[in-house]
Amino acid sequence: MKDKMTISTLQLAMLICTFLAISSQASLPMALAGSAKQDAWFSYFIPILYGCGAGMFFYKLAHKFPGLNMYEITNSVCGKFVGGLLNALFILYFIVDLSAQTRLFSDFFSSSILLRTPPELIIMMITLLIIYYSSGTMEHLARTNVIFILSYSIILLFLPIILLNEIDLNKLEPVLSSGFIPPLKSSILAAAAFGDVLAIGAFLHHVKGPRDIYMAMKLGVMVSSFLLTVWNFCLISVVSPVFVSRLIFTGWILVQQIHVTDFLDRVDLMVFSLFMPLILIKHAVLFIAILTGLASYTKKGRNFGNLMVGLLIMLFSIAAFDNTNEVIMFNNYGMIPLTLLVHIVFFGCLSVGISISKWTGRTKTSPGVNIGLFGGLARAMLVGCGASIAFGAYFGSKLGWYGTVSAGLFIMFLLLCMYFTFRQYGETILNKG
Repeated sequence: MKDKMTISTLQLAMLICTFLAISSQASLPMALAGSAKQDAWFSYFIPILYGCGAGMFFYKLAHKFPGLNMYEITNSVCGKFVGGLLNALFILYFIVDLSAQTRLFSDFFSSSILLRTPPELIIMMITLLIIYYSSGTMEHLARTNVIFILSYSIILLFLPIILLNEIDLNKLEPVLSSGFIPPLKSSILAAAAFGDVLAIGAFLHHVKGPRDIYMAMKLGVMVSSFLLTVWNFCLISVVSPVFVSRLIFTGWILVQQIHVTDFLDRVDLMVFSLFMPLILIKHAVLFIAILTGLASYTKKGRNFGNLMVGLLIMLFSIAAFDNTNEVIMFNNYGMIPLTLLVHIVFFGCLSVGISISKWTGRTKTSPGVNIGLFGGLARAMLVGCGASIAFGAYFGSKLGWYGTVSAGLFIMFLLLCMYFTFRQYGETILNKG
């Protein structure tokens, strides 16, 4: 995949934010609230650890194999036969993921916005738009994404203020009174939803340096987790954990509660005018990752066969699921074993292959990431987030105000972690300049 397209650190971070935050707002809160009840908004601590770990792994791959993407690195480390099998597994995983998400959001649109439009027609239109977007370049897609995701993120950040009259903090209590298990279950579900971030590995060759990849992954994961924490906090405190755990597309109800003035009470139209393009951008990125993997076999370029692959995804989205409940259960729970399998195979095989190569002297050891002062402070604040959850889970069942204190500490540490992560990003940009 030798091309001259480049994606900046900020563009890749915002692309990761779209990849992780947007698709997790539709049906995932239902599963999180069902597992952790009022503590569902604590679910994104473990996903942060997973995302930063994946970023470190991509950093090491990019340092050892500069200018190559994930598929080419797999072939280089594991050989053509084993590497070809691994790449086929990745492509199949991305096809299943894209098909399930296409069906999920087609059902969402048909049940909330386009009420009289058949889901099959919506799936066809989404597929055609994905095929059209994929005919362009990743650079153009990343630039377009920055505009939409920044606008959408601003709206999400102001949600607690906009919904101030609707928020009832009593719905969040008792905080962490059920112990460690419920937040742990919901964190596993949230981490599994972050699993398709592996598709970013198909674009490692578009980023200038390994440190840029790590910083983009860390920043994107932190912003995504923070936005999703705010989103779930508003859902639980406005709609209540009982309704969130029983309703399918609770986010639609939440956005409909926004009434800025009597003249601006349909804010949901503006929100979903930003939401829909971001969904299409994520689907297009997954689609391009599939085409990039197929190009590692055909050697005929990324756009070869995109129409046939699009038709395959469209047919699979229509035929694989009978109703909305099936696709929601698959997205929330069925993807967990598949994601776990792909991750074990991916990280395991590449780690073994790189270790063997290092033992035979064919590769050099990559240096550690120079995290700097702000990176170290961000890690310390992340430890504080984990300690806050542990403190509340252990003592919250004994005295209720312990859980309330731990929730306040968690919010404080998470905000500080976001601040120091942005300072680390700014320090990285200055050092490059």
